[in-house]
Amino acid sequence: MQTRMKALASALSLCAGLLWSQGSHAQTAAPAAAMPQTHEEWVQYLSNFTQNADMLVDPKKFVAALNAVTEPRFVIAALNAMMNPNLYMQSVATLMDPRAYSNYARTMDPKVVADWTQALMDPQFFAAVSSVFADPNKLARWVMAPLDPAVMSVVLNLLNPNVYLRWGTIGLDPRLWTMLSNTMNPNWYGAWMGGMVAPQSYGPSIGGWMQTPFNAPLPYPVPGAPFPGLMPSPQP
Repeated sequence: MQTRMKALASALSLCAGLLWSQGSHAQTAAPAAAMPQTHEEWVQYLSNFTQNADMLVDPKKFVAALNAVTEPRFVIAALNAMMNPNLYMQSVATLMDPRAYSNYARTMDPKVVADWTQALMDPQFFAAVSSVFADPNKLARWVMAPLDPAVMSVVLNLLNPNVYLRWGTIGLDPRLWTMLSNTMNPNWYGAWMGGMVAPQSYGPSIGGWMQTPFNAPLPYPVPGAPFPGLMPSPQP
């Protein structure tokens, strides 16, 4: 009986995920982007600040990311990656990239707000999120995680002198000095300012809020909108 209940819960979890990924919200999906397939790819994806806002823009990708980060294998992959200084240098490099602004500016797009509002009113979204935590197979994997040889491999890496040698020689890595020198480069600040005022990044953040219903003329001038003329002065 217990085995049948677990099989039924797993089937319901799978159905909830399929309904959410293929249901009525399919028309609100962001442009298709290659999602990570392995736990190592998820670590690289989430540490890249030029693309990791996809999970904040698309509710379906948020469910996929939530399902990935709650896996014990993801935690093991993240711990292994954190022992390597390359992950920190790559992550900081993407954080200093001007494209990081346009990546997170998409979260202020009115369409994204509407998509999340619609998702929060959809029972299928809550069913998909709850299935992530109520999956009996995932709970079983967490219970068996201490017996996973990969966990012992992470512990043994703490005793590996090569790990500390890589951290001790990070000061000789030219990539570190390149990142530090960017803060003294006027072109770097110019690229950030250009990215903040570019229509490709700045527009999605507030451009939609400046539109009126049914394209009605605005009573005040707005950059990029036709000048409607002066407002009449109030009469006493």
